[in-house]
Amino acid sequence: MAAVIVGTGIAVPPHVVSNEALTRIMDTSDEWIRSRTGVVSRRFVEPGTAASDLGAEAATAALADAGVGTVEVDSVICATMTPDRQNPGIAGAVQHKSGIERVATFDLRQQCAGFLFGLDLADMLIATDRADTVLVVGAEVHAGYLPWGNAWDIVLGRTHRPVTDDERELANRHRAWSVLFGDGAGAAVVKRHNPSASAGGGQPVGFLASVLYTDGANADLIEVPGLGSLHRPYVDAAQIAEGLHRPAMNGGGLYRLAVETMPEAVLEVLTRTGHKLGDLDVVVAHQANERILDGVRRRLGADESVVPSNIDRWGNTTAGTLPILFHELRSADRVGPGSLVAFTSFGAGAHWGATLYREPGRTALL
Repeated sequence: MAAVIVGTGIAVPPHVVSNEALTRIMDTSDEWIRSRTGVVSRRFVEPGTAASDLGAEAATAALADAGVGTVEVDSVICATMTPDRQNPGIAGAVQHKSGIERVATFDLRQQCAGFLFGLDLADMLIATDRADTVLVVGAEVHAGYLPWGNAWDIVLGRTHRPVTDDERELANRHRAWSVLFGDGAGAAVVKRHNPSASAGGGQPVGFLASVLYTDGANADLIEVPGLGSLHRPYVDAAQIAEGLHRPAMNGGGLYRLAVETMPEAVLEVLTRTGHKLGDLDVVVAHQANERILDGVRRRLGADESVVPSNIDRWGNTTAGTLPILFHELRSADRVGPGSLVAFTSFGAGAHWGATLYREPGRTALL
């Protein structure tokens, strides 16, 4: 029994932060950030807004888009690397804030690949008759990670005081990764479909094939080295002073592995289903860095019309990138009845994979 996506929704915060705004607190430029990352602007929440708040907003929008009531939801799957607190995860909070009754929820920690893994889990729950309707959410609030301290008001243009030497030094120390991230969330409603329906021409619809992989040997390519059971105590002032509560990233290693593994996974799901690259209408790829997307395009022999990006407007929203981009493509009619879509992502852990999906016609949703 296959499953189809019947609704999508997103939640993005109001504060737009341009590259130019970041030059107020660190030694960088709009050209430097654009040329290395593709990011032009990103968005951030107000203090006190959590990942579960954005997740619930996106979930509510997706349910409305699908015309599905909260009582119909059998399970909630949430992916994030920025939970509201160290534990528990956000799935229960998203469930509650979305007005969904007591159902099974799942918290996934595959970081940037979390939403991809969530889609596969939703398909499995439906295929094994554990659920008829599953809500999959990817939500991130990275603002708390960013090393800008009291300089946030400078970034947001709320004060015109000069940045202090200490604030600039801290921002410069972490600028390689901090310029990448933004806050945002996306959600999809995955539902059992009419097995006799198709996209036209007898083509099966919904999730056609999926491959997921993990290689723990590369877990240190990007990690938060502090705040965990490796340390005793779990967290202390020394870890904070050393900056171990912030991400550490091997940019070159991440680039090479992501550019290699995502295209390989896309080719694998195509081979498993008897499809070719030319059959693909669109590849919804993780939005980590425009250079990585360029590498994926070269490996697949595809251009931006097939492997689109939106990182220029949102930055890297980690688990939120796939659902936000897919929602935008659906809204712009870039994904219509019969469209063959490959979702692919690479995340810290290291986790990666791809899912092949055919968008149904309207009759398949009845």
